[in-house]
Amino acid sequence: MASEEGVVLILETKRNPAIWKNFDLCLMSDNHEMARCKNCGKFMKAAANSTLKKHTDKHCPVTKAKKEEKGEGSGSSNV
Repeated sequence: MASEEGVVLILETKRNPAIWKNFDLCLMSDNHEMARCKNCGKFMKAAANSTLKKHTDKHCPVTKAKKEEKGEGSGSSNV
């Protein structure tokens, strides 16, 4: 059980709120911090805001589905 990694605590952060509104800063059982997407639950390194923004904008299956529902698609058009 000691080798099983899990969230010990959700930490507060004052980092870029426009990005971090979609993520929880989690203290893991091995004592390092990870960002967890509030939409899909994927864990990522918490070091780079640009990686988190890219996940939300392009890779998160939940936010991609929401954008497609709103008709915001990938930006390509058949003109």
